[in-house]
Amino acid sequence: MSEGDVLRLKNWERAWRALPLCLLVVAALITVTDSSAPAHDRAITTALAAAVALWHWWMVMTHPDWPERALAPMAGYFAVLLVMAWVLSMRHPAYGLLVLACFPTAFATLPGGYAYLGVAATAVVVVGGPYALLDTARPWSIASALAGAVLAALIGWSIRALEAEIERRHAANRALESANQALESANLRLAQLGEENAELQGRLLTAARQTGVTGERSRLAREIHDTVAQGLAGIVTQLEAAEEAANDAEALRRRLAVARNLARENLSEVRRSLDNLRPGPLTGTTLPEALSALVSGWSAVNESPATLTVTGTARLLHPEVEVAVYRAVQEALANVARHAGARKTGVTLSYMEDVVVADIRDDGVGFTPPEAGGAGFGLTAMRQRVVRLAGDVEVESAPGQGTAISVTIPAIPAVTDQEGL
Repeated sequence: MSEGDVLRLKNWERAWRALPLCLLVVAALITVTDSSAPAHDRAITTALAAAVALWHWWMVMTHPDWPERALAPMAGYFAVLLVMAWVLSMRHPAYGLLVLACFPTAFATLPGGYAYLGVAATAVVVVGGPYALLDTARPWSIASALAGAVLAALIGWSIRALEAEIERRHAANRALESANQALESANLRLAQLGEENAELQGRLLTAARQTGVTGERSRLAREIHDTVAQGLAGIVTQLEAAEEAANDAEALRRRLAVARNLARENLSEVRRSLDNLRPGPLTGTTLPEALSALVSGWSAVNESPATLTVTGTARLLHPEVEVAVYRAVQEALANVARHAGARKTGVTLSYMEDVVVADIRDDGVGFTPPEAGGAGFGLTAMRQRVVRLAGDVEVESAPGQGTAISVTIPAIPAVTDQEGL
């Protein structure tokens, strides 16, 4: 419903409510100008008409929300109006206009089906009151009044049906406007969420990129430490030993040969790391075999007894798991060679149901384990590599009581070529 239709409907309602006043004024003017009646009677009639006008003004014009909503005040209003209209029409015929105005007023003020009771009561007043219905001398006047009542009822019903349809359309339009506003609000919210999502996605991409860069730097640092740094440390150790054995030609040749082999092995290891391959010792062999070669080679180079024990059923694990175990043992043995001064070292590789554990123990000088954040780079890199696989590193040591390092990693199985397809 447009604003023009709403305005016309309100004007129509105001016209219906003002109709009794208009007809009352016309009747009052006729009465005042009628000189056939005594002046005293005309004054009383005019006073009664003024009282009716005041009554209608107060009950209907100043309280437009009462009609069709409050039965009690409107029923009282209409009863008083109808009685006063009857009294005035008895005093002067001109006020029959006010009686006729009660037909539409019943529909304008009484709610629901009570309007038809008002029409029936008005029809009774039109014929002269309840007793007039029993007067058989005026059958045609009674029939005319009844016909007028029926006609008024039909007109009132039609008007109410039209108003109900208009109101229904008005309600539908209001609902449609509310739905459109809700849709616009939802679209606006979706647009805002889209902008927020785009901004959040940008932040996540930046954070992921930064995390990737940091992770790659950490990986490269671990690879360099596990290959170049340890290899160079071993070479330096052999060259220092060769310098001390300068007078012993056989020992000198042996130390130089070991240093040369270490340099070649680490050069090959660096090349493999750059190609992002598995560590050389794990290429084409199993983890127990690679650790056996590592332990025996370490024992020969450092001239210190070291043994490897394998428990459980050895099986092929995910390459990253095997690399982490191998690097952890390699780092632990390097620390034993540099710091422990151990007489013997033992490495145990345990295959369990859901984890693989590597224990490295020595009987060296021991130390007081630092906090996780204060450990050296080698132990920190070991922890980072193991934790990245949801594993754990434990260090137990005390001055003069040796050192034990335990590395536990989930035994993630290797993916076969068929499973990877």
